Amino acid sequence: MYNWKVAAYLRLSKEEFYGDKNSNSISNQKQIINLYIKENNGLKLVDYYIDDGYSGTDFNRPGFKKLLVDIKEKKVNTIIIKDLSRLGRNHIEVDNYLENIFPMMNVRFISIIENIDSYENPESLDNYIVPIKNLMNDAYAKDISKKVKSVLKSKKINGEFVGAFAPYGYKKSPEDNHKFVKDMETSYYVLLIFNSILKGETSGEIANELNKRNILTPERHIRKKILGKSSDDINEKWNAKMVTRILKNRTYIGDLIQGKKKVESYRNHKLIDANEEEWIIIKNHHEPIISEDKFNQVQEIIENSNARINKDGKVDLFYGYLKCGDCGSKFKKSGEYYYCESYARYKKCTKHSINRNKLINKVEENIKRKNKKIKEFDRNILFQLIDNIIIFDNGNIKINYKEKGSEINEQ
Repeated sequence: MYNWKVAAYLRLSKEEFYGDKNSNSISNQKQIINLYIKENNGLKLVDYYIDDGYSGTDFNRPGFKKLLVDIKEKKVNTIIIKDLSRLGRNHIEVDNYLENIFPMMNVRFISIIENIDSYENPESLDNYIVPIKNLMNDAYAKDISKKVKSVLKSKKINGEFVGAFAPYGYKKSPEDNHKFVKDMETSYYVLLIFNSILKGETSGEIANELNKRNILTPERHIRKKILGKSSDDINEKWNAKMVTRILKNRTYIGDLIQGKKKVESYRNHKLIDANEEEWIIIKNHHEPIISEDKFNQVQEIIENSNARINKDGKVDLFYGYLKCGDCGSKFKKSGEYYYCESYARYKKCTKHSINRNKLINKVEENIKRKNKKIKEFDRNILFQLIDNIIIFDNGNIKINYKEKGSEINEQ
């Protein structure tokens, strides 16, 4: 009697939990295969090869790849599955394995439900029902994919977060798994990142500072603090791109944004960028870490090329703080002067400007008169004390301090 060394292959996708999950459960597949082996002489089970949570639309699955390796190494020579849909739901790939790859590898293939046995009954593979069944399995995968997408989209529209982990700076609420609450540790670092940009630091400088403090990156934080695993095997440090990604994330003003990525197709699970109009945005979903005004100010700093005009790459001292007293537009720097942007671009205001050094002297004198303890005048001081500086056509300025009732006019 031939020695049939059996590989029992079992698979269940996440999507199938929305369908008939009981009949296709891993335990149910095991029971059916074990009973088949018991009732048929000459079959000896070597191992179970399991892909739990993997789609059948592609064959990039760890259990299946291990099965192919063991076939090549002659550890097994027989594959038994509950039904053809367990092998896969891509009819082109499944047909290729049945008609070409498995025969070439001298593998006996058994599918119990369809009564297929390539050794005992070779004609069973030629039965017209096999390609039809594969087409049906393929169509099922497409249908279930649409249903899952529909369910997830409905949840997103209803303001339910469907991701595995909350964004950096937050954690899932104990009362509602679809909501966020601030994580005291990481929300502090999010605020630090935003404030550092407003103080005039670059994304690269902020990344270096976080690395000096040995602050875990978002990925390493999830691995260590949430999953309880070692993060030492992830050779990841903060970089400018990572910092900028946080600075551009509207999550931190309280908005829930989902659908920025989408699956390319039901067969190809590669994630691609979705068009911005496809994003699902829920306002005021959770408590913000940063105010919307501060967030918008940061966006201008990191996106406007004029924000980093100094030779040392620093944000200009007054960038984001200057406003026109006549039309309310922002003031932008050109050379050694600041000009009303509305006039410079659209000629919709008067042609007024102020010399940079003159402005520095006025603001510095005003600040030091207000607080005699201040010795150094820099962007950090502006960040701590000032909301904005209004510049009028006659050359006067008005400094609006963050404390109420502390507006001071400077001639």
